Amino acid sequence: MRTKIFRIVCALALFALPFSVYAVENITASLINNLSAGFYQFNNLEILKGPGVDEAPATIEAIQKNDPSCVIYENGKTDQPLSCVFNGEQNNDYIIQIDEKTTLLGVNQESASLSDFVAGDKINALGWLAADSKTIRAAVLRDLTDKDYHESFSGTISKVSSDGFTLTLDNGDKIFIQTPIVEGAQVTVKGVFDKINNAVSNVLSIFIKANPVLQTTPQPQAAPQSAPTPSAAPSTLFKNFLKIFGL
Repeated sequence: MRTKIFRIVCALALFALPFSVYAVENITASLINNLSAGFYQFNNLEILKGPGVDEAPATIEAIQKNDPSCVIYENGKTDQPLSCVFNGEQNNDYIIQIDEKTTLLGVNQESASLSDFVAGDKINALGWLAADSKTIRAAVLRDLTDKDYHESFSGTISKVSSDGFTLTLDNGDKIFIQTPIVEGAQVTVKGVFDKINNAVSNVLSIFIKANPVLQTTPQPQAAPQSAPTPSAAPSTLFKNFLKIFGL
């Protein structure tokens, strides 16, 4: 890529005579400080803002730290690393676009869901960088954080119980799904709303939000207060108090 830049600059110097040296320097800096459009693999990006939704299309805001050891891989070829391109000491900010064709993976190549990608996670992104050098249309997105990842299953409900239901997959496998529909659960239902009966029918989807468990901070216990030392001669008020309770 740098060879291409050098050739372009040389061509400008030879044929663009009306350009000043200052203009050529600006064009050179612009070319060097921007990665050309293409298909790349970006490693160890850090999520600044998660997708906010659980279904594509969605976007993720990520940052590429300005580090001398930073490399990217053109055409996804890991045996041909290229040095990352930065503008001075600035970090690179990227908008990662995710659509229905994007493959989402966990750290061990297991399937993942959009909701698994949260701020602070390190990710690898394989995809197409746009001409603006800021937008990546992701083909594969991999979360590098070691955690439990959500997977999607499709099948037919073959049995329902109070604890959940059994789902029969297309390959014949049966898995038991613990019901997440309990009191206090936050859900989003998509269906046909009957205003007269105040009911939803023809349900297309039910999205159940994670129900975080709030950790209460234990309050420090107050130091026990020592009982006041009674006076040698109890007051009349104290004597009346004892009489009320028969003491």
